[in-house]
Amino acid sequence: MLHHNFIPTISYSPESKYIYPLKTSSFDPSQSSVGNSLELISKSRKSFSLSRSLILNNKSRNSISVKDLQSNQPEEAEMASTAGQVIRCKAAVAWEAGKPLVIEEAEVAPPQKMEVRLFSSLPFATLMSISGKPRGKIPSFHESSAMRLQGLGATLNVAKPIKGSSVAVFGLGAVGLAAAEGARLAGASRIIGVDLNPARFEEAKKFGVNEFVNPKDYDKPVQEVIAEMTNGGVDRSVECTGNINAMISAFECVHDGWGVAVLVGVPHKEAIFKTHPVNFLNERTLKGTFFGNYKPRSDLPSVVEMYMNKELELEKFITHEVPFSEINKAFELMLNGEEKSAVAWEAGKPLVIEEVEVAPPQKMEVRLKILFTSLCHTDVYFWEAKGQNSVFPRILGHEAAGIVESVGEGVTELQPGDHVLPVFTGECKECAHCKSEESNMCDLLRINTDRGVMLNDGKSRFSKNGQPIYHFVGTSTFSEYTVCHVGCVAKVNPTAPLDKVCVLSCGISTGLGATLNVAKPKKGSSVAVFGLGAVGLAAAEGARIAGASRIIGVDLNPARFEEAKKFGVNEFVNPKDHNKPVQEVIAEMTNGGVDRSVECTGNINAMISAFECVHDGWGVAVLVGVPHKDASFQTHPVNFLNERTLKGTFFGNYKPRSDLPSVVEKYMNKELELEKFITHEVSFSEINKAFDLMLKGEGLRCLIKMEE
Repeated sequence: MLHHNFIPTISYSPESKYIYPLKTSSFDPSQSSVGNSLELISKSRKSFSLSRSLILNNKSRNSISVKDLQSNQPEEAEMASTAGQVIRCKAAVAWEAGKPLVIEEAEVAPPQKMEVRLFSSLPFATLMSISGKPRGKIPSFHESSAMRLQGLGATLNVAKPIKGSSVAVFGLGAVGLAAAEGARLAGASRIIGVDLNPARFEEAKKFGVNEFVNPKDYDKPVQEVIAEMTNGGVDRSVECTGNINAMISAFECVHDGWGVAVLVGVPHKEAIFKTHPVNFLNERTLKGTFFGNYKPRSDLPSVVEMYMNKELELEKFITHEVPFSEINKAFELMLNGEEKSAVAWEAGKPLVIEEVEVAPPQKMEVRLKILFTSLCHTDVYFWEAKGQNSVFPRILGHEAAGIVESVGEGVTELQPGDHVLPVFTGECKECAHCKSEESNMCDLLRINTDRGVMLNDGKSRFSKNGQPIYHFVGTSTFSEYTVCHVGCVAKVNPTAPLDKVCVLSCGISTGLGATLNVAKPKKGSSVAVFGLGAVGLAAAEGARIAGASRIIGVDLNPARFEEAKKFGVNEFVNPKDHNKPVQEVIAEMTNGGVDRSVECTGNINAMISAFECVHDGWGVAVLVGVPHKDASFQTHPVNFLNERTLKGTFFGNYKPRSDLPSVVEKYMNKELELEKFITHEVSFSEINKAFDLMLKGEGLRCLIKMEE
């Protein structure tokens, strides 16, 4: 879910004499807060809602006076003249899911039984009906009220902290900050904010939070940390994230004897709350709440009065304002949100989990929610700044799987909800390479390690406090959300487990395709694989699938031989065990040479050996590994004249969009085993552990779970 800590404000259009009232029926419990709803009753009397938006007069929200309000009220005769008639007004209509709203002139039918139609030239009629009289200098209460009431009421009406008490608030998004505001109003002396994102702590001080706890800073449960801080537990806690572990912590961190915990966030439908019964027997209380326990018509007037009496501050929640004609900008602000990304600020330094802004996709782009990613040697190579033109700050990552969140202009093959694999190279389907049956080297979208921006406008979609953060090979999957060119995204079977098929978006497909698509060994043939890392083992897996009878693994590290047996390797050669070139060793083992060889190390000597070890007359050697930029391949021309073939390949000769879905199906049909490639798993917050494992040479692929 995108995280949003601000309320965009939409200015009122004078041409439209129609107000969009607050309706608790528009509450979506899956969101982090409750917003306003925009209701349009059309000819068919259908309606739609737009959360967290308000139509404002073009005047400043703080410059509206009583005189302004009175002078702008519609004449009674004007109102009477429209009673019982259809009114035409402007409305922002959502014609299709995920598409920009369109400002249309719509018809609003007269109200039927138990309905009202609101009519005003200023959007304060609802406020006036609540307070019973015009008010001067009224800010936009609407757009903040519902959101704030959810958290505010959870504290004031349900938790009910007393003056001088302690309150812990779990989650410092908009609802959590409103809960903290409630604790401040109640006079709590200690308001402890609990959040995984330390960037939120400074903002939270404005809402009364005076102590902070980041669970990631401790090696014990956060409830124990809070209990130690507060001599046994806080008096009250309010949980506003919906995370089941946070809910349990919020309950177990309150003091026995009198502690009360209130749950606000909506958990996953399959979540189970687990705690020891003694926590209840020790006189702790657990409560839940909806809309802060406020009755809309009975209680909202008193909340308005709290603001009017300057007990309640609303202005600090409002961060943006746009005119009605630019309503789609409000959606962009909301969708941009702040997402967690692992940012490489400097070469070789640990990645830092940051909240960054991820802009909406532009023309021919898609925004993806990344669910699983893994670490490849290429990520480490550029993180260490061994690339020719490494740029920082940068979001690395290119092996991943996720779901389409939104699409930009011109995208027709993908839609929100599609399961996809982002790929470091692309397929435009228009260039000579894409139209060729032999090539996958797309002119437009082939890998470019130096480019850190999008093709469409030369800008990055990532930023932090206005500073651009650069992309990496068009994917940047070390982020909860990323933006890719549509040509670099392969749609796959929605039933395929994304935590397995994510490894197909780079190394595994590269090695597999090098064997199956380029070397093409026949059943019963012999294949030598140079380098038994993840790519080499994928090449061996390809030889196994093709039915090769002899699969010879060549590696300087004998510790890899046992693992390689799982991938079909049945013979092993360590060049260090012989006093002659390894190509001669293999030729002697195979009566003149192997039928096929696949080189996966990038070492120039291994490349030469892989070529010279294949049989004359029909032998084919395929180069996969990327050599040093100054390396030079040297061999006697007679090796070619004796009818040996040397080929190179890129991404296993797979066209990403056309071919990857079929590779996924190989896995689904149990022809291809992927589980054995995944040797480690870490959470996103532990991503630097994946780098440590890679640098130590431990394992093959480390799966990184984006959702904690």
